[in-house]
Amino acid sequence: MPLAPTDFYRTHLVELHQQLLASPITRTYLTGTGIRLDGEELRHDDLCELPIGEISAVEFSHLLSVFDGSRVHEQVERTFSPDQAPPGLYFTIVNPQLIQHPNKNRLGFYASNDGTDLFIDGLHIDQYFLHEHHAPPALGTVAFALCAITAHLAGLSHVSLVAAGGRGFANHHIGYKIWPKLGFNAPLLPHEVAQAPHLTHCQSVQDVLSTDADWWNQNGSQRIMMFDLTAFSASWEKLLPYVDRKLSDGRLP
Repeated sequence: MPLAPTDFYRTHLVELHQQLLASPITRTYLTGTGIRLDGEELRHDDLCELPIGEISAVEFSHLLSVFDGSRVHEQVERTFSPDQAPPGLYFTIVNPQLIQHPNKNRLGFYASNDGTDLFIDGLHIDQYFLHEHHAPPALGTVAFALCAITAHLAGLSHVSLVAAGGRGFANHHIGYKIWPKLGFNAPLLPHEVAQAPHLTHCQSVQDVLSTDADWWNQNGSQRIMMFDLTAFSASWEKLLPYVDRKLSDGRLP
């Protein structure tokens, strides 16, 4: 049974969702076919049992960016990983055609609160790589937009990740520049903009981007970032126009 639409979905997401579902990118790489979950191939009429409830094989592929033909392994993690991934239920995804070998993508569900309530409300993107030569340019944008919409419908409150790279970190990682374009945000570090008087009013990464995006591209750095999935959030206000512009410009085939 498809995830139930919310009022926000009906008013702000449904049109974009339909456009994304009709995209050749989605119809080629994110149809939920050829996926093997711990050795068992998922069929379109299969339901996947997750901590958030049962979802269809197609919704599973969209929520976790499981490209067609992927092999997926499910594993419970009980402690924080060295790269700050919180404890939860994770899915490791192998797809040599679209994920740069030897990397594997890894996403998981977790409870973000510190109390005794174990209600799962977050999706963490632990690793996310695309093949430099084989993945079409728009695949990452389409995949994350579908992920965010499906996560909202599934009742999750946010998506978290470490936006890697930038000043003081590995040069080949550019997540600190890419993920904010898709609506992710994080507080600035203490005194981070002290040497940039025109940015002293800024309190977050998005504040900097709205003032001087070039400064962030040259001086920004790695940190945990969040996408707020709740209705009318600043994250949606950033993501929806970004994807719409790419659709309008013909950059999302």
